[in-house]
Amino acid sequence: MNEIVENQKAYLLSCWLPSGTFRLAPKNNQINPYFTNLALIALVRMQEWDCVRSHIEWYLHHVNADGYVNDYRLEGTLEVDTGKADSEDSYHTTLFSLLAEMMRANEETAWVEPYKDELIVLMQAVARLQQKDGLTWAKRSYRVKYLMDNCEVAKGFADAAHVFSMLGCDEAAEEANRRAAACRAGIQSMYSALRKSYAVYDRSYPGWRKWYPDVTSQAFPILYQMARPDEDVLLYEKITKAFPHFDTFQTGDLYPWMAMGECARLMGDWRRVDSMLTTAAELYIFGPRSPYWLIHESGRFVELSLFSRPL
Repeated sequence: MNEIVENQKAYLLSCWLPSGTFRLAPKNNQINPYFTNLALIALVRMQEWDCVRSHIEWYLHHVNADGYVNDYRLEGTLEVDTGKADSEDSYHTTLFSLLAEMMRANEETAWVEPYKDELIVLMQAVARLQQKDGLTWAKRSYRVKYLMDNCEVAKGFADAAHVFSMLGCDEAAEEANRRAAACRAGIQSMYSALRKSYAVYDRSYPGWRKWYPDVTSQAFPILYQMARPDEDVLLYEKITKAFPHFDTFQTGDLYPWMAMGECARLMGDWRRVDSMLTTAAELYIFGPRSPYWLIHESGRFVELSLFSRPL
């Protein structure tokens, strides 16, 4: 497995652009800051500090006048602002989670100090999306409260509290902690004991024959540890009953969804973890589905590979 981890480390680093951020794949012309935030946690684990730091700085330098970050498109070496982003809540909060992982792994914080004000702007931007029930809209222009996004938001606010605490911004840390708690409570309010599932968004509950977003969304309270005790077991039972062969990518979706492997790992389902890693290599990394293998999938693959199976 070490050889393939090195292969994927090289794959990730081949997507690193001179500007400091990453493209979605070596020959892909898209820059998606959200997927990059997720992908680079694997490089934090491998102590590749410089490229992670360069992306974080790129991100902070690309916050627009409204306080958010858009996707970009490569035209040759020029990075063109698309004027759009898939979400406004998850982009910033996954950036906080990446930064927190970086600061936990490498306690050198002097380079972050000059960005305190920019980081507070990010928190305030997500705060504007947070409603009285603690949940965030995906975007100002798209007032839908997604389970997936809010799991990332709750963790991101908690990670922001850690970042601000390390930077000595006590007031900002307290606010981030309050917002994290409110979001977590909002997520728990999305759970239906009768349906034994969470709403996919607002009050719309999953159809268990639909992989994305219905079934995949139910993994997120497990992934981000938002589920109450025993809810995760019930959720995982329903996921594996609905799609028992997700580990070999028999879902009807060409994208691999390596996040589901992390869900399996957290549930102690090492058979599916091993199967997913093996099949991902055969089908995506070296196989016919390679066009669907993007940096965040590679990052999840590396993270899963780095975890040793318990004795």
